[in-house]
Amino acid sequence: MARSRALWSWLDARLVALLLTIGSFALFAWNIVRPAKTYFDEVHYVPAARALIEASGPVNIEHPLLAKTIIAAGIMLFGDNSLGWRLPSAFFAAIAVAALFWLALMLLRDLKIATLAALLLVFNQTHFIQARIAMLEMPMTALLLVGACCLTRGQQVSEGARRWEYAGVIALGLAVGAKWLAIPFAVLALGLTAWAKSRARSYDLVFTIDKVTPDIVKLGLAMLGAYLITFWPAFLYSQDPMTIGGLIGHQFDMLDSQSGALEPHPYQSDWWSWPLMLRPIWYLFEQVGDNFLAILLVGNPVVYWGGLLVMLAAASDWMSQRTPEMMASIGVWVFSVLIWVILPKQIGFFYYYNFSGVVLCMVIATFFASFGALGARILAWFTALAAAMFVYFYPVISATPLPVDDSWTSWVWFESWL
Repeated sequence: MARSRALWSWLDARLVALLLTIGSFALFAWNIVRPAKTYFDEVHYVPAARALIEASGPVNIEHPLLAKTIIAAGIMLFGDNSLGWRLPSAFFAAIAVAALFWLALMLLRDLKIATLAALLLVFNQTHFIQARIAMLEMPMTALLLVGACCLTRGQQVSEGARRWEYAGVIALGLAVGAKWLAIPFAVLALGLTAWAKSRARSYDLVFTIDKVTPDIVKLGLAMLGAYLITFWPAFLYSQDPMTIGGLIGHQFDMLDSQSGALEPHPYQSDWWSWPLMLRPIWYLFEQVGDNFLAILLVGNPVVYWGGLLVMLAAASDWMSQRTPEMMASIGVWVFSVLIWVILPKQIGFFYYYNFSGVVLCMVIATFFASFGALGARILAWFTALAAAMFVYFYPVISATPLPVDDSWTSWVWFESWL
């Protein structure tokens, strides 16, 4: 009987994961072709993807190639149009939803809580918007979450643990190959893996030096190898093709391109303002025919501001029981914000906070999970409120045609949102 219940639980989890993936992909892909032309940072990445297809030469060298190669694959499969440019982002955004569900399920062992955590990500508006634009964020986000899932699975099983670890670091290496923003999180994941291995032997120093350190070095080399493989399209260029000898030097060229002087931008903002959503970004606002098309990159207030209230509650004396999962998720969120204090970026933008918004979904889920059945019921209402807020903002996050009047200002809650 116990084995039968375990089997049905396993089947339920697989079914929920499948439904979350298909359902979120359908939501992200609905009317994804609007607008029909490139907008916001698509003007950089779509031409770079075309150059990869033509193998004409280096374009947009400040970023690695994997995410742009994925956009190129979308163009080859679905055409050089808004569907081909953007559908890969929708696919990887749906994979990210499934990966968050899997991670929450492994950590919390509660199907309902894990499902609600994934739904919070679906209704997290910044994730929705990035799922519908040809940028680098969604391949990076999905691969980071898949890597975290595989490494977590490797710590929970005895048989096949090493295969899960290698799968995890390869996914993390590919995430770095999508966007360098993944580097701090990949290093954190590798460090947490080393900590878990040392902790299993009560932090025995000899064991750590003799066994854990070489083990982590091997995983790190596998991660590096996965990252370097993502540059293979550059070896096919007809002009200035990549060489083995030039691959390392190219990394410094990328760094120089990213750290160069930048002109002030009207949408720039400071890192401390991102959790408060003080300066969202109008990715799109233009008149097409008799309508306005608008896309405002703004987080779901229930998730963004509610997540901050949850963390304040967790840090207060009122919270008598803090689970390891809750503290770990809060720690990752704090890490995701503080890296912007350290990274040498001259100016910042609200969309740099996108992955922190993903982590917020786990923070909220782990917080309410600590209250058992009552917490699960509250989380269900919390998620329903997030869904209602998503519906409210939908017209200005999905490029839904709007009347050519001032009605769009009803979604502008503060002057700084203009």
